[in-house]
Amino acid sequence: MISDKRDEFVAGFRRRRHAAKISPIESMERGWHRVYTVCPLIFRAAPALFSLALFVPSYAAAAENEDIAVLRRMLGELKAENRKLSQRLSALEVTSAPRRIEPAAAQAHAAPAGTAAKPAPTVLSPPVDPPVLPSPDLSEAAAKRPLGERVREMEINWAAQENATRQIIRDTLNKTGPKINNFLALSGVVEGVASRTGDFNGPTQERLALGTAELDFDIKLSDWLTGALVLHFDNGTGAIFPTGNSPVVPTTPGVGVDRFTLDRTHILIGDLMQFPIAARFGVEVVHFGTSTGVARLDTLSIGTPLTTEVFENRQTAAGFEFAWPTPPRQPPPAPVVVPRVSPLVVAPAVSQFARWLGYTPLPERPFRPQSVTPPFDPPPFYGSVVTYRGSDSIIPNRTKIDDYNVSLGYRTKGNCGVPYDQLTNSLICPWTFDFHVDYDTSVFESRFLHSAYLPFLSQIGRIPGVAASVKTSFGPFAFVGEVNTALQQARFFDGVGIARSMTPMTWQASIAYQFDWNPWITEIGAQGDFISIGYSGSKDMAGATILTNGLPTRIGFVPQNRLFLTAGEWVMDGLKVAVEYSANWDYPVSSGGTGKVAHGGFGLVQLNF
Repeated sequence: MISDKRDEFVAGFRRRRHAAKISPIESMERGWHRVYTVCPLIFRAAPALFSLALFVPSYAAAAENEDIAVLRRMLGELKAENRKLSQRLSALEVTSAPRRIEPAAAQAHAAPAGTAAKPAPTVLSPPVDPPVLPSPDLSEAAAKRPLGERVREMEINWAAQENATRQIIRDTLNKTGPKINNFLALSGVVEGVASRTGDFNGPTQERLALGTAELDFDIKLSDWLTGALVLHFDNGTGAIFPTGNSPVVPTTPGVGVDRFTLDRTHILIGDLMQFPIAARFGVEVVHFGTSTGVARLDTLSIGTPLTTEVFENRQTAAGFEFAWPTPPRQPPPAPVVVPRVSPLVVAPAVSQFARWLGYTPLPERPFRPQSVTPPFDPPPFYGSVVTYRGSDSIIPNRTKIDDYNVSLGYRTKGNCGVPYDQLTNSLICPWTFDFHVDYDTSVFESRFLHSAYLPFLSQIGRIPGVAASVKTSFGPFAFVGEVNTALQQARFFDGVGIARSMTPMTWQASIAYQFDWNPWITEIGAQGDFISIGYSGSKDMAGATILTNGLPTRIGFVPQNRLFLTAGEWVMDGLKVAVEYSANWDYPVSSGGTGKVAHGGFGLVQLNF
């Protein structure tokens, strides 16, 4: 566009210059022919005409000088622009030439070594195309293209190479993992939850809250000595240990004070992959059902199943773990290339919307996924025996550590005798199976039962319980089943003098499906898109009655049944979004409930690092 304007300006300048040369000559010729025919008055105006003739050439000369100056300036700008384009082109060609030559040379030098070495054992996996970068076109036809177009093509290739370099550096740093040093690694999670939920006794409420904020420190001094430390954010309004400032108005409760507290920690001495027994001490959830104290790992739903809500028991415990038989020493399994599971809904939609708004991402260089060495299969039989000191609210003035927890489980897996690369369309294989049974001497030591029935614990006393759970997967499906129950009835008089008898019991069943599944996936719902359906129930958990300011108040109850319908997607590495519908059915009025149904909707954004 600039060159076209310059051509028009030069052509116009030449026309004006030619007209300026011809016009004075024609005027002079006509003047000499008329000098003898016009009246003598003309001779009197000769001095004025002579002065005008002198002025016209000087004006034309001034205009000519101005046009020449503009033309010279534009020619100078054109030369400067051409010099800059030439410099950019030279720089791009110089930087790209070694990158095109070095790989070929490296392959030429590596060829003899490759033919001499023995091929290493490999595991079949889906083929991955080698990384290819667009190279500049140095043909004769390309040389005839406009200089600006050639420069733009070189700059695009250069940007792709620079982006690939950044990816190489990022991948190299990722190999070190989240390690702070050789012994300590940092991870964590931050969750934001938006909800609109109904209530059995009140109006529908909308909330926007920080669901979880954790910092996890994993410690590994050696294979025989490991540990963990987890810090958890607490807004200070929980029922377990509330903290708050003094209320400004006496009739209005104070506001909770935010704090970070110790959530879990443990020390493990031993390596169950090398020796069948290990010692363990820490503050953590004792084995009872599927709960591990990490809700995001226990279930795919945003809400909590009734089994976990009622029976999760966190204690300061010490004891032993065991696993048998110890795996024999053997070389590590051959590394495999695990195909990446791609998001299918949210991430593509956001990408398309961003492109529609005009965003154009930098070209990225495709890389071959890093091969992963699968871990050794753990021993099939496992379990633990731990002891802890229960609450004085259940047994007043206790002096002994006399509560304990026992767990025994069995796990196995298989691939139906078929190689993994032939199972991409299978709905059954590979499969996994994990079953375990847990026993605890006092189920009312759980967080919920202890806090909800605190006024009656001295009457209830120690009530043992048992839990049985199974986790299994078949191809892209995962199933969880669990039953937790007390083994004896708990009898007490509530706050209005009514005799109560209850045997707390909960159960759950859930199924999940993984989209874009492949046989190398070891955990359903930990990548890509997934859906999950969970249904849990309770028995003898309609609650009790106490008097609050002289008014009867229902406490210690949970829904009789609870349903979760969940859909989620890992939009990118470390970021999960999920939506969920929930329904809760209360106990009938005849059993002490309201007979109502409460519906709710949840949205989750979770950052894992």
